[in-house]
Amino acid sequence: MERKDPLVSIVCDTYNHAPFIRRALDGFLSQETDFSYEIIVHDDASTDETADIIRSYEAAHPDIFRCVFRTENIYSRDPKILEHYVFPLARGKYIAICEGDDYWTSPHKLQKQISYMEAHPDCTLCVCAADLVDPEESWIGSVAPYEQDTDISTEDMIIGGGGFVATASIVAPTHLAQNRASFCDETDVDDAVLQIWFASNGTTHYIAESMCAYRQAVPGSWTETYHAAGREAQITHHRGLARALREFDAQSNYRWHDAVDVNATYQEYEVLRMTNDLPALKKPPYRKRYLELPLKRRIRMHLVRIGLLKQ
Repeated sequence: MERKDPLVSIVCDTYNHAPFIRRALDGFLSQETDFSYEIIVHDDASTDETADIIRSYEAAHPDIFRCVFRTENIYSRDPKILEHYVFPLARGKYIAICEGDDYWTSPHKLQKQISYMEAHPDCTLCVCAADLVDPEESWIGSVAPYEQDTDISTEDMIIGGGGFVATASIVAPTHLAQNRASFCDETDVDDAVLQIWFASNGTTHYIAESMCAYRQAVPGSWTETYHAAGREAQITHHRGLARALREFDAQSNYRWHDAVDVNATYQEYEVLRMTNDLPALKKPPYRKRYLELPLKRRIRMHLVRIGLLKQ
């Protein structure tokens, strides 16, 4: 029997996370709350034991879990799994995000975030500090932009980019997740644009206690995929993010233009650098970044451009 009217929908997308998914699901089930929540897990046609593990949890907790098992991989044709396929399933007032290779470390995470948001209706994004861990859960570092609980300005969220706060820490109103502005579809990156979208609709609150963990260097993760991708794929990524930021700027009537310009200019600079467009790089607003490159790097770019070296 499904829980009626859950206050929170925990959403989790996963693919080939057999070594990690139990940790994520146990973290969801450990939450001690005075409200009901549902757990929505989307398995994107995993080829390992991920789906079987999820099914065992679903069988043990049929009143909490609502699972989707794909027989054909969707990410290969549409990387925006959460936005297009998982968010629409949510029934709660709030959405809490955690991918299958990340996990929550505190049983009080949801209660603390939801209590704050219920007491502050203007809050449209609540995040917390996170631990950075390797695939074996050894501590690497932290995602902790502030030392104390505080509100984060929308400008800081825009400039900070997708890595400014951990995706596994995000709690936001479901209606915003399900009714996104068009700029969110201009890039293949969910977390960066989603954070901006949520933040721009109200206030953002940061809880300094680390209550979740973000795994780095997991095979198949976005970060690993980006670094393994070819130059053309990386160019497409930066170009799409720059386009999304410029569109957001226009759609928000340039309210946060200075902050948007910082991030968008960086994305555009990366495109120019990767395409070796020296004439453009030597002009404002990219010239300063170009001149900060090591001299040997700039010489090499010049030799590539005139055909004496390969890219």
